[in-house]
Amino acid sequence: MFVIDSEVGEVIFDTDYKNQNPPAFSYDGSILLNGDYSGYAYVYEYDETLATYTEKWYFKVGGGGSSAWVVGMDVSADGSTLAIGTLVFLGSVYEGEIYVFNTYSPEPLWVFEHAGDQVSSVSISDDGSLIAAGGYGPLDHSKPDFYLFRKQSPSPLFAINTAGSFNAVDLSGDGMLASATGKAVHAREFGSGGILYNIKTDPGGGTLEVNVNVANAKVEILGIDNYFAYTNEEGYCNIRFVPEGSYDVKVSKVGYYPLTEPNVNIVEGETTVLNLSIDITGEPPYDLLATKGAGYSVGLNWEYDDAANVLGFNIYRKTIAENQFPDNPIAFVANSELSFEDEEVMPLIDYYYAVTALIETDVQSPYSNTEMGKMAHGFVVNSISAYVGTTPVIDGIIDEGEWDDAFVLDASDFLGTYDNKPNPVGSVGMAYKVNAEMTELYVACINENDTVLEDHDEVALYIDDNNDKAYPPLGNDSEGNYWAAYYAAGNQLKYRPIHFGGGVGEVVFLENPQLEVSLVDGYVFYEFMIPIGDDENWKITPNANNESGFFLFVLDDPINFDGYWPCQNLQIFEPAGYGSITFGAEDEVPPPPEGTNLWWNASGSPTEYMVVMDWEQPDINDFDYFNIYMQAPGGATLISETVGTQFFYFTDDDSYREFYTTTVDWAGNESEPSEMMIFDVSIGIDESLAKDNFSIYPNPASGVVHLDMFAEAAGIYQLSIIDNEGRLVHNLFDGTLQAGQHHFTWDSQTAKSGIYLMKIDHGQSTMTRKIMLIR
Repeated sequence: MFVIDSEVGEVIFDTDYKNQNPPAFSYDGSILLNGDYSGYAYVYEYDETLATYTEKWYFKVGGGGSSAWVVGMDVSADGSTLAIGTLVFLGSVYEGEIYVFNTYSPEPLWVFEHAGDQVSSVSISDDGSLIAAGGYGPLDHSKPDFYLFRKQSPSPLFAINTAGSFNAVDLSGDGMLASATGKAVHAREFGSGGILYNIKTDPGGGTLEVNVNVANAKVEILGIDNYFAYTNEEGYCNIRFVPEGSYDVKVSKVGYYPLTEPNVNIVEGETTVLNLSIDITGEPPYDLLATKGAGYSVGLNWEYDDAANVLGFNIYRKTIAENQFPDNPIAFVANSELSFEDEEVMPLIDYYYAVTALIETDVQSPYSNTEMGKMAHGFVVNSISAYVGTTPVIDGIIDEGEWDDAFVLDASDFLGTYDNKPNPVGSVGMAYKVNAEMTELYVACINENDTVLEDHDEVALYIDDNNDKAYPPLGNDSEGNYWAAYYAAGNQLKYRPIHFGGGVGEVVFLENPQLEVSLVDGYVFYEFMIPIGDDENWKITPNANNESGFFLFVLDDPINFDGYWPCQNLQIFEPAGYGSITFGAEDEVPPPPEGTNLWWNASGSPTEYMVVMDWEQPDINDFDYFNIYMQAPGGATLISETVGTQFFYFTDDDSYREFYTTTVDWAGNESEPSEMMIFDVSIGIDESLAKDNFSIYPNPASGVVHLDMFAEAAGIYQLSIIDNEGRLVHNLFDGTLQAGQHHFTWDSQTAKSGIYLMKIDHGQSTMTRKIMLIR
């Protein structure tokens, strides 16, 4: 795919994903949709600064087959809505699906399944309210070839069944007309002749416009399925194509008492306007904080002033910031709890949380502030170090100490990258080492997701021998993939050449393979050896640095990808997305953590300090944990160890202290200390302002920062944001304030992650507080 600047004829963006079907643009070109024959849909957004496109998100289609293609694609003119049609391979038969998305989110609004064969083309009205789709339909013509949908519903408004198949559909901008063209017989049958349909797609009905006193309120027309919308920031929404009749209209939002307006008349071709107001239920929880890489879970804590008088708290979570929170919470905690530990999380994903107070049954407060949280990810790496080690016995049995000198990798498919089925972190473990002569690569794999040995259970290794990020051209069989597969009749270790562009050569079966597969502690366990050398095409031949490109998956027959590494590689036959393996690598001492920060909050009486430390994850592939030390006059004390890059320390002692952290790898090697993190409650505080009159929230922050300040006396005040090098970032306020409470906000979106100071100057008095920004 090439994107060309039509004014000058230059290519400004290109991709090499395999597809012969056309991509789609929004009207202004800001949104671009493309798909491929691996089943991925990619959404790109134009970046004015870079003058090219950057990836916004991707999505892997399903369908339950051995593979799927993205075939039909469209973007609404206003850029709000996306739709894709697919071809799913189910052995000797075919299937198709239709997916509809909001542009900002890779979570489908809905999926229309079992279209009967490929959905060749989709087309969307300018405002995204209507979607037309055309395809082949099944060979026996038992299902339609053309469908028309509303954006909110996978139930077609109507469908058309013909004796042929459609290759292309086009919906007018207003959605009132469509054309559909194709073959006069089924596309998979021999025959000639074409068909063209001109279709009146106007669904009829009237329009309901609603104005509500709050944003993001849900407006539903009761009595008919999936006629709803959410109000925008101004509290406005409209619902089109409502069948003529009288309906009850419900307006609801978490934290507000729902309201139902009875007997609203909808008239064909006319617009009905409602102006409604809903009442708030109570006060929301506040000061919600979420951990960001503190461990294998996300910890939440919040404040609520009258917890004894509510039933408890609902915890909500989403993964797309722009999405609505789901209707159902992920958890409920009693009113005695102001914290929650979310253990159902995966690495490399940002989670967004909010909390409500359950005031009475079915009545809850508004959401708290929304906070982003994420789990630690030090075990997610893109390189493997195959150390020189002892020769294992390839017998499918884990002997004591046999793999202790190997490099260990978590290869769990925790993102569900290829099959949309995430597996738990730590559920697939790989081990690698080589012999001293560097002629044999030893591999072990335990798959805790697979508890039954079945024919074709396998580990697949794809190796770009010279690590040049490409497979060789046709005729060169020196690079490819290996399958270590279990069969009751005899295990097989196979090599298949792969060529540039995805072509493959003749499979080579390795004679007398060193491969055993068994059940160990109830799980499938593999041990095998792959030869290294340059005397046979089917041997691994590393480059001059003893490196090769490397990708793997672990298959629970027939279609469950339990292991997948690197977890973000999308193209199995494209080495550009592979990780790497180094044969005979040295086990080096790890580097110390960098980017250390420390901040604290004080609360309670007597004062308790919550000291928060964070740092960057070192770029190593054998990370185990961090040690946390406290440096006091008597020396350094180890106070804890953690797998995360964030650590919480609670104390009621306000004396000066210093902290540092070190990196520890799997072999037990410990790094030099990081830079000191200083805890000093006296920093920047002038006694004339050091009263409980200054609060910042949320802190840490990722967006808008709020400052509440109580001015003891009227006068000239200057409020400014300073970075950690003392440079002015933003003048928040400079002028006269009256005595009393004041509220300010700072939109920090353009600031980088790090520590900043909120500085208040008043006469000869100065006060500062730290703000931590996390992106």
